[in-house]
Amino acid sequence: MTRKRPCRECGKWFQPTPRAGQRQRTCEREQCQRPRHRRACADWRARHPGYDVERRLRERVRAKEVVGEPLQRDPMAEVVWDAARDAVGVEVAVIVEETGKVLAGWARDAVHGKASEIMRQIVRVLPTGARDAIAAGTGPP
Repeated sequence: MTRKRPCRECGKWFQPTPRAGQRQRTCEREQCQRPRHRRACADWRARHPGYDVERRLRERVRAKEVVGEPLQRDPMAEVVWDAARDAVGVEVAVIVEETGKVLAGWARDAVHGKASEIMRQIVRVLPTGARDAIAAGTGPP
């Protein structure tokens, strides 16, 4: 159990919660937690200055909802290309879009080729012919 300590906000003594232990610096009153939370948020924003800009850009560029089977739909449809062009310029957006199309086609061909290879191996491994007397037609009627 941790010992009582003075709150850094109001100066009153408090008993830290067992889970926080020595790390707790303020009491649990709302008047003390709010400024502590504001400072913690400001510190986080200072350490991550571009987070909000990046998050808003990602939300604008990512399509809201793409319908269809995951393996059947076009991955390029998941990007709002008008927003991407506005954000990075036409030249960069075109290069990224065309590169994405090439990669999507390559991945589609690789998956299809692997599926064909797996099917060839399955056919080679599976036994051929009847498995029992009934299937062979030699059993009782």
